[in-house]
Amino acid sequence: MTRLRPGLVALLGLVVVAAVALVLLVTHRPATTAPVPDSPVAARAEPPASTSASEDLLVTPERSGDAAPVRVRIPSLDVSSTLEELRTDRRGQLEAPRAWQQAGWFADGTAPGAPGPAVIAGHVDSPDGPAVFARLSDLRPGDTIEVDQADGATVRFQVDRTQVVPKDGFPTRDVYGPTPDAQLRLITCDGPYVESAGGYQDNFVVYASEVTA
Repeated sequence: MTRLRPGLVALLGLVVVAAVALVLLVTHRPATTAPVPDSPVAARAEPPASTSASEDLLVTPERSGDAAPVRVRIPSLDVSSTLEELRTDRRGQLEAPRAWQQAGWFADGTAPGAPGPAVIAGHVDSPDGPAVFARLSDLRPGDTIEVDQADGATVRFQVDRTQVVPKDGFPTRDVYGPTPDAQLRLITCDGPYVESAGGYQDNFVVYASEVTA
């Protein structure tokens, strides 16, 4: 269920992968220049918590350039978004999607359709209203998610389960742990919005598996 705060930007909580230290952080800082501190719309908070992952949890990407995802579609939610490539910044934090209505995929991780968990993230709301993943919590087991690739192929996933998790207790192993088959994770914000604590306190995570038949 979307929770909007008029005049406030609810920033996306993202799982962050440290490029060198191999550390996953849960954050919701956007990849933009620092806003004016006293602006309630532009204000952003420090990451509320961090989680560590050992090397055996990090999946080595198995993909070719042609297999890069370019669009995610969720028919039951009437969602269709091009995909921005998300990478880590100089501090090892994952860049948030630049546009409220565009999702992004972790381009240094697993590509959708390759063995392992691919990660796609998007904002839940914006200063003007609902964002691309505003209705993500409406997904149910059995719903379909489609990812179009640059080579013209489409990879289809079926939702296995969804989960609301606190940002200070993010399930790193479940989200980023290696899998023998192709998996997909969708992530956005959820839970109560607490301005003094940095915004939304939870993440909503969708777990899905590739449909091969």
